[in-house]
Amino acid sequence: MHRPLKQLALFGLLAMPAAPLLAQTDNPLLISAEDRCAFERVDDDSLAMAIEVCEEAANNGDLRAQFELGQLYYRGERVERNYASALTWLEKASIQGQPQAQYRLGMMHFQGEGVTRNLPQAYIILKMSAVNGSNDAMDAADLVALQMNEQEMQVANHVLGTLFRDYLAQIREEQLSGAMPSQEEESDEQDSAP
Repeated sequence: MHRPLKQLALFGLLAMPAAPLLAQTDNPLLISAEDRCAFERVDDDSLAMAIEVCEEAANNGDLRAQFELGQLYYRGERVERNYASALTWLEKASIQGQPQAQYRLGMMHFQGEGVTRNLPQAYIILKMSAVNGSNDAMDAADLVALQMNEQEMQVANHVLGTLFRDYLAQIREEQLSGAMPSQEEESDEQDSAP
C-alpha cells in the first residue's frame, strides 16, 4: 500500500469512534472506548504512523491524545521508555485538567521518575487530580503527606490555596461577565422547567 493511502487508512481508523467498531465484533474488549490514538490497534509496522497522527492531535490540544502519548512513553512497552517525553505530554494534559495525567505526573514527582523527587509538587498535583475525580490520587496524596515535613506541607497548602482562590475568582469573573450562569440563574432555570 502506498504511504499516503496507508496514512489515510490509519487516520480513518484513528478518527473512527470506538462504538461502531465494538458493534462489529464479538469481543467487547478488543477496542477500548477510551483509546484515542490506536496504539493497541495497530501493528508494529504502523506504530510510528499512529504516533505521528497522535502527536498531531496532541499538538492541537487534544488532551486525551496528550495523555496517551505520556502513558506510551512512561510505560515504554511499544517504544523505548522516555521520561522526558512522558513528562512533556503528561504536563500538557494535566494543565487541561486530565485527572489520569495529573495522577501519573504526581506519582512521577513522588517517586522521582524523570524528575528530582519533590514531595510538595507531588502533593499539589495529586490533590488537583483528586479534585478532578481521581480516587487513587486522594489516597496517593495522603501517602505523600505522611512523608512531608511541616514546612513542605505549609508550602504545598499555600500553593493549593492560591490556585483555588484564582480558580474561584475566574469563575466569579465569568459569572459577572455573563459567560457563565450564576447559581441563582441555574436555580431559576430549574424552577421554571416543566
